[in-house]
Amino acid sequence: MRNAMKVGGFIATMDNAAAIGEKPQDIVPASDQLTAYMTARVTFLEQLAAQALPVQILLANFSGDAAWSRYESGIQQVFEETGLSCPAIAGSSESNMPTLQSGLAITMLGEIQQRKAWNPEQLSWYTYGLPLVGEELLAQPDDVAQLQPVYQAWLAEIVQQVWPVGSKGLQGECVRLFGEQVVECSHHMTKSAGPSTVILLGVHPEKEQLAHQFFQRNFEKLRISPCNRVCLEQKDCLENNPTSGTRII
Repeated sequence: MRNAMKVGGFIATMDNAAAIGEKPQDIVPASDQLTAYMTARVTFLEQLAAQALPVQILLANFSGDAAWSRYESGIQQVFEETGLSCPAIAGSSESNMPTLQSGLAITMLGEIQQRKAWNPEQLSWYTYGLPLVGEELLAQPDDVAQLQPVYQAWLAEIVQQVWPVGSKGLQGECVRLFGEQVVECSHHMTKSAGPSTVILLGVHPEKEQLAHQFFQRNFEKLRISPCNRVCLEQKDCLENNPTSGTRII
């Protein structure tokens, strides 16, 4: 699992957003529905990363009673895209104290699905989407990893492992998955991916051609190789000089 927690027989995942929304003092202006959609989207991807599907949703709304229905619509949009029924949404709104900026948190409880277990080194790894943050994702919606093909390929077991990318960028997630191996791709490895606008997909090695039928945009295979003395020296150089050209983990 990536950032999920097992609670009894359930998998708990969550994400939050602050200062993004419709209030005048929000840092990033966006509709409440879009903010909830992007937040729920991350929470849903974390469920897939844990090989689970959500059965209950909890919403913590810090933006006032009026925002609840808009947040609810954003959450429902995630399930409309994937073709799943939206689980019941419960939670609470902060209505005693008016807030100057928007805020919400979404928690999903999911049930583990019966799937074959794979080690990362047994899979072929791809990036899907581009790392975008803030106003970039509003300007480039077509470059955000789309839920529908991810879920369908995961359901068909073409994608065996979904791995969202967050604020630590591709580099941070590749270190978690591949340790000291060298990982290269055309994307900026240390740039934040915001609400998982780019994700890592572990593809069944015999189904890579099928995967290309699902993902026809911003789908790039990672180049992974063992790390030797030279690459460790390059890695150390990169960490001390992050503007250097070659991106190596």
